[in-house]
Amino acid sequence: MRRAKNRLQLWQILGGFLLGSLLAGCGRNSDAPKGNSPGAGTKGNSSPVKQEEIKVAFVSNNPAEFWTICEAGARKAEEETGVHLIFKRPQDSAPGTQQQIIQDLLTQGIKAVSISVISPDNQTPFLDEIAARIPVLAVDNDAPKSKRKCYLGTANLQAGRAVGELVKEIMPQGGKVAIFVGQLDPINARERRQGVLDVLEGLKESKELRDSPDGKKYGIYEVIGTYTDNVDTAKAKDNAVDVLAKNQYVENLCMVGLWAYNPPAILTAVKDAKRVGKVKIVGFDEQDLTLDGIKAGEIHGTVVQQPYEFGYQSVKMMAELVRNPGNVKIPANGLIDVPHKVIKKDNVEAFHSNLKKLLSK
Repeated sequence: MRRAKNRLQLWQILGGFLLGSLLAGCGRNSDAPKGNSPGAGTKGNSSPVKQEEIKVAFVSNNPAEFWTICEAGARKAEEETGVHLIFKRPQDSAPGTQQQIIQDLLTQGIKAVSISVISPDNQTPFLDEIAARIPVLAVDNDAPKSKRKCYLGTANLQAGRAVGELVKEIMPQGGKVAIFVGQLDPINARERRQGVLDVLEGLKESKELRDSPDGKKYGIYEVIGTYTDNVDTAKAKDNAVDVLAKNQYVENLCMVGLWAYNPPAILTAVKDAKRVGKVKIVGFDEQDLTLDGIKAGEIHGTVVQQPYEFGYQSVKMMAELVRNPGNVKIPANGLIDVPHKVIKKDNVEAFHSNLKKLLSK
């Protein structure tokens, strides 16, 4: 009799435990993520399934500060699209370094990549191999013969023409012009230089790259040289110092910097030589020292791109190319122009203030 009573008590205890577990389980199911919750999905009436993370990448052509602005825009688009962005800056400007970075990214499972191509002619076969696996965008510097989806960035021939117009403004009587740039392999460098020379020569339109040697006259302007530094800021300053030393008695000299760090390097050399106000300076891009130089009247003006838009628009497009490729509209010529702007003393304060706001977000 006692055993039966004990067995009855045991079953009562077990029954209460099972009922409590069942009720607790029902409570947990009511709090489970629903199909429209972030990061969740459903398959029929089965349990929610987390969406696959989409990785995309942006690879610059060097470590310059210019890319800080670009990355800010890219991060904003990452936040809006929900993709996972990997942003890489090669520590040198060797095509092999850039290619190794891209190969490593492929092993990490990226689904699309934006690249500022270092050497378009040499890297085209490599880019074609990548483009056969994932969507490739050329940003800032194009590789037009490759199978990239499109080029997104500045129309550099036209931006170069804007630089040429600044040279004519500050030195209307003609004179000597020295051009400074990191490398001449990238198409953006060659196109900017060509645009400058076309305007100095008086050509109404810039259509294509052509043979435009140094050491000759373009209209009333003599181009004494194009000085490359291989993205070495110390070398960039040394180049400027050398030009100043060889032209110390030249009254009409304009020094033109075509990559972001060139104008600050030129200005530093001019200050050291105590020739501020005597040597004219025209720049490209929007480093703080360049903008401060314009405010102080030490640099006549600069032509700026919109690197924030480079990053923002490219990440937006990569996300769409992965998720909804049929919805992506690419122009027939494969070019998406992000307009340049001309910055001089009358608009530099407003531009610089807005740039700081973008970077603080």
